[in-house]
Amino acid sequence: MAFSRLAAAAALCLCVLAFAPAANAAASMRIVSLAPSVTETLFALGAGAEVVGVSQYCDYPPQALALPRVGSFLTPNLEAIIALRPTLVVGLELSSDVRQIRALNSMGYPVLLVSDDSLQEIETSIEKVGARINRPDDADRLVAEIEAQIAAIQQRLASVKPVRALMLVGHQPIVAVGTGTYLDELMRIARADNIAAAAGEQWPHLSMEFIIATRPEVILDGAMGSDAASSDDFWEKYPTIPAVRDHRVYGYAEDPMLHAGPRVGQSLEIIARKIHPEAWQRGGGE
Repeated sequence: MAFSRLAAAAALCLCVLAFAPAANAAASMRIVSLAPSVTETLFALGAGAEVVGVSQYCDYPPQALALPRVGSFLTPNLEAIIALRPTLVVGLELSSDVRQIRALNSMGYPVLLVSDDSLQEIETSIEKVGARINRPDDADRLVAEIEAQIAAIQQRLASVKPVRALMLVGHQPIVAVGTGTYLDELMRIARADNIAAAAGEQWPHLSMEFIIATRPEVILDGAMGSDAASSDDFWEKYPTIPAVRDHRVYGYAEDPMLHAGPRVGQSLEIIARKIHPEAWQRGGGE
């Protein structure tokens, strides 16, 4: 009897060893991302090959455009997600009460939710994702790169005087960047006094009367895109606004500016260069 038990134990060990490589291969993750910032983070951490589905708004990096679409973080397509057989679904904490997210949890699909409303939250989300997909060192490296980019820009702007600025994301209605957003934080790092902060909202709707009264010296207008000439028809009617008078109304592309995530340092530099071009001109930097 003792010999039989030993033989059985040995056979079990052999079976475990024989299947170990297959088990490791099967452990490769199948990740579904429900937000652009999450998708960018996954690819930046080197896990792009493990991403099997993305949200309808994910457009960076270019490889993400070829992946199946599964709705968005507020309206995820439950059937499409399940069909991809994910081992991890990553979304934003804003969707924690969304019915489909609760359904995924109840069915046993692992769900990780992160936030990206501030620089600290962006960095924390990178670290959380990195830890969950077994890439903590890559996450540490990425966060260090972001912090180095921000520190370099802060140093360049150390001696400049803050200016009154306004950042818009739309015209109809006029929607501005307000407090409690990472873009407001980037504006402050770029030595701008955000006039929309007075509204006390993340995305306040502003009147033109308010904008005229607060006299912004620089306007960053997302409705213009990257074409500065597109501002003429809208802004030429308000020549008393200092930014209009001094030709300091600038467009910006949504990518990367409106994408929270690993390229936040790049977004900061775009903002800083438009608000304080003199900081680059006098230093001879490009």
